[in-house]
Order: sequence, then C-alpha cells, then structure tokens
Amino acid sequence: MLPKIRKCFGLPKTIGMCLVLLSAVTPYAAGFDARLEELVPDNSEVRRAQSSLMRAPDAELRTFEPSTETQRSWDHRVRVETRDEGDYLYVLFLNESFGRYPVWGAGSYIVRRPRAAAEPDQVKIFLRSDPGYYLRIFPHEKRSRMDLHIADVATSRNIPVPLSFEQVLREPLHRIMELTRRTVDWPVLFPVGGSQNYAAVETMVRRARAALSDLPDAEDGAMDEHGNLVFIESLVLQDQEPGFNCSGFAKWIVDGLIHPLSGRYLSIEQLKRKHPDHRGHRWGLQHDELRDPYFGLDWTRNLALAAHSLHVHGTEVPDQNIDPRAADVNSVPFSRYTRDVGFPVTELGRIMYLLAVSEPGYFYLASLSRPFGEEPVLRQHTHVAVLFPYFDSNGIFRVVVMERNVESSLVSLRRRYETEFIHLVRVRADDRYEPPHIGRAGE
Repeated sequence: MLPKIRKCFGLPKTIGMCLVLLSAVTPYAAGFDARLEELVPDNSEVRRAQSSLMRAPDAELRTFEPSTETQRSWDHRVRVETRDEGDYLYVLFLNESFGRYPVWGAGSYIVRRPRAAAEPDQVKIFLRSDPGYYLRIFPHEKRSRMDLHIADVATSRNIPVPLSFEQVLREPLHRIMELTRRTVDWPVLFPVGGSQNYAAVETMVRRARAALSDLPDAEDGAMDEHGNLVFIESLVLQDQEPGFNCSGFAKWIVDGLIHPLSGRYLSIEQLKRKHPDHRGHRWGLQHDELRDPYFGLDWTRNLALAAHSLHVHGTEVPDQNIDPRAADVNSVPFSRYTRDVGFPVTELGRIMYLLAVSEPGYFYLASLSRPFGEEPVLRQHTHVAVLFPYFDSNGIFRVVVMERNVESSLVSLRRRYETEFIHLVRVRADDRYEPPHIGRAGE
C-alpha cells in the first residue's frame, strides 16, 4: 500500500512543419520593422561586401585574418572571421555588442560550407543575444527553407522562404521576416515594452532569493494560517527539525503576497480542498482517497485562486462557484496541453518565454506529473515548483526556478523530468511581496 503523495520526489533535500501563425498571441505591429532595427542589428552591408569570401577556396578560408568592418548605415561594427571545424568551414559575421563580438549576439550570421564544396549549405541567424533563439535557413531548389528555434526547442521546420539562398545571404534579416510574416508572427520573439513590465516579478525573485538560506526543510511541512509550522496531512505542530516540503514552499511564496494585503496567511485546509468534478476520470477517482494522485494539482490551483480572489474581490477565500481551473495555463503556441497533466517538460523553456511575452508580470506554480507506484501505476502529481520568467533591464530573458528551500533551474527540471509533464497555473506578481518570517506564532 502506497501513502498519499505529499512528499517531493523531484529534488534532494539539499537542494514535419508545425503551425507558426501566432496572431492570437501578438498581432503584427505596424512599427515592428523600426523596432526590429533596434533589437536585431543588421550586418547585410558587410555580408554583401564579403560575398566572395563565402565561396573562397578552402585554403583561403583557413588562413583568413579576422577583420572588423564599419557600415555606412549602422553605428555598430561587424567582425568577420572564419573557422575550420573538420567537415565544415564557417564564415562568421558577428555584430558588436558593448565592445565585444559574441557568436550568439542578436543578428549574427554563421554561414556553413561543407569542406571542398563550392557553395554554402546553411546559415544560422541569432534572433536574440541568447544561444537558444535562432533560425537555420537552407537552400531548397530555387528558394529556401527555414527552421525556427525558441529556447533551444525546434518550434517549426521547413518554413518556405520566397528568396534564393544567395538572396538570403545578402538581404537584411527584416526582409526575410517581412516575406514570412503570414506564417510566422515575428513580434512574439520581441516583446513590446521594457523591463518595467516585469519589475514585480524581479522584485519577488530578489526578496525570495534573499530568504532562501534561512528556510528549513521537512517532509509534509507547511506554515498554517497562524504562522506555525505544521504537517500538511495532520495539521499537528512540527516538533523536531520543522520546515517545508515542496508544497509548503509554494504556499510560503503565495503567503508573501497574501499577508501584506490581508494580514493573514492561507489556511492549509482551504488548500487541501479536492476538485474531483473538475479533474481526473472515473477509473482514477477510485484511488483518490488512498493515493491522492492529484494533490499537487489541487494544491497549486487553490493557491492561484486564493491569490486571484484577493486581488479581485479583496478576500483570499475564493468563491465556491469559481471554476478551480480558472488560472490554468492550457494554451501555449507550439505546445499541446493535456488536461490535468500539462505540457512536456522538454518544452518548458519555450513555454516560459512565450508566456512571458504574452502575459508579462506573472509567475507560475508548477505541478510535476509522472507515473508512480505499483498495482496500479498511476500518473501522480508528485512535486511542486515555482517559476519566475522575466526580461531584465538588458532585455535578457531569465527564468528563476525555486523548489523547497533552494533555487534550481530549467536545466535541472529537465534533467530530472525529461520524459514527464508539468502543469502550470498563473499568479499575478506584486511588488508588495514580503517573504513570511519562519517560526511559531509569538516567537
């Protein structure tokens, strides 16, 4: 017989072409071309001037001395260099950024040519100053084909580009975007507005991070409505080495929103409320009492509804008529949502990026779902994490992941749950957030 799952099984105690039309997320802005010129520096002037280099003999490419070129139409400089990588030779056009020339800088072009071949066979174009956001464009008959990668996930493949490959290598990037705007909603990669849209998220990250080292750790542990550390299942005060598990930690994060506004912490009983009419199926529900396979799902949904209710209605106790799924993330471009299960963990980086662009100012409570147990094996929500996506003041996209009493990462989540699913609920960030003091009432 297996116990109910309120432990955190994800973290050691110590720590074909898919559709790319995204008009429902971000409409194509009339001023997008002008803004693109600020976000993605162009180097087409240098590429045209160096077009013969891309087809130079192998020996010339291997001995080419890097050069730094200026452009008449742009203030930034462009570094031109070549690299010999065994089977392939590369010509790099790297845009200047703060006096440096990063390979993965926004607008950089990496042209690839097979050794002893006369023509390049691919170009990689970075869309943001981040190695995970790029295009790969290939010659295809008399035209070209393009693959789009967001957060290191191949989002779309074989997108038709109505230009010859020679034109692709010479034209400005915004020309390629203009010609493919009916199949790719390019503004989704370039959020409108600055870091002020994410200031509350960044404030919460900074304050929670500062308090992490003081947080204790304990199985089945959480803070009750009076500030006492108790066991979630029994509500009995913890006596030896009190602390939080993953569910208790997520409550601690949301309590930091609730308490400054209401003067109270959330009731554990309120968060343990089950919603059998809104999740699961008949076969699985017979195991609900014994195995509690949806505990993490119900818990995160109840946390999100409590925070929403406080912001909208002034009370942290949600209306019983509100659908508990109201805060669910159930539609993200390029990804398929499975009801009560979520999205593939392998797509989480891309999902966080697209949500940050389309829903600035939110953080997310995540419930990890995986097969668990024996006789029968059930898909259970066995672990809870908190995700904070935002763009910083330099326009760099970041995702901070917190679990129990540590800060982890998307890489860590993917390594531990690579074949599993993650369910997300959204919570509006608030710069009034204050991490709760840990201890017993009256201390």
